[in-house]
Amino acid sequence: MGQSRGGRVTVGRVRTINGGLAVAAASAAAIGMLAGCGGSSGSNGSTAGSATQASTETASAPQSPAATSSGAATGTAASGAPSTAAAFVPITEPFDPGHQAGAKSAPANCGGQDTTLAIEQCYEAKTESADAAIDAVRQASFASSSAAQQATINSADSGWLAARATICDQAYRTGGTIDGINIASCLLDESTARLDALKGITPPEAVLKSTDSTSISDLSWYTTPKGSRIAMINTQGDATGGAIIAWVIIAGPDGFAVSPAQFHYSDGAFTDAGKVRGPDPSGHQVAPGTEYQFSIDYSRLSADQNAGKGGGWVYAPITPAAVWR
Repeated sequence: MGQSRGGRVTVGRVRTINGGLAVAAASAAAIGMLAGCGGSSGSNGSTAGSATQASTETASAPQSPAATSSGAATGTAASGAPSTAAAFVPITEPFDPGHQAGAKSAPANCGGQDTTLAIEQCYEAKTESADAAIDAVRQASFASSSAAQQATINSADSGWLAARATICDQAYRTGGTIDGINIASCLLDESTARLDALKGITPPEAVLKSTDSTSISDLSWYTTPKGSRIAMINTQGDATGGAIIAWVIIAGPDGFAVSPAQFHYSDGAFTDAGKVRGPDPSGHQVAPGTEYQFSIDYSRLSADQNAGKGGGWVYAPITPAAVWR
């Protein structure tokens, strides 16, 4: 993760990163662009706050006007006659405009390259290969879809691509050259998560580094299947010897519904669900492309007889998806 200047954590407010120092409201233009995009999977979020909730991410964003006002979206032209099927729109990389994504060769270890430019190019090549694979999966579905479904696929893909850039820009804003590397790595994480989701692949539990840094750019991020980013900050201890953790979310293109029951401490058989510090964020809908924090006080940690031997802060929508140690 890149280095940046520290800042104070503000709990329970929607924020957008600005220079790694302060967090303010996201730009209306960015949110408006993202909110108008369709979801990548089309599934609806379950009731927030339930420990058995399959996913905290919502898919309630409306389709873009292009997908609902044309004949392609409804299956009929303006005259009422059947419409012509739309053409599949492949991914065009923002770092390689004008060219369809294609498989690229890249070094196995991007971080081991000699220069900042070489590291960025390595991540970009890997991202482009992942995006070409995404196109292959989507095009197979597109070929057997109705005109309305084809319009939805194109709209959802366009929305995801726009959101990917916004989300990664939100997470890394130190003003230094490290931002370019971190953003390039973030793009790869987003594309890899989407490809796995489209293929129905459940990745292994992500093991990440915990931190007490309050700089967003220093956090270790987990990318959900729908493109949201989740991280944690160990903000302080409490009177019981426990810890107060700020959970940080940057919502993907479908937004994110907060369910505190999915964020806990785990160490083998020992679990501390913690107590949410007010205001209670249960059910809070984080708008696409915006950042949100809420805190949980884990006050039972002193009862963990295995303390210091591998426990961690867990995000578990059903089974553990990520742990910070």
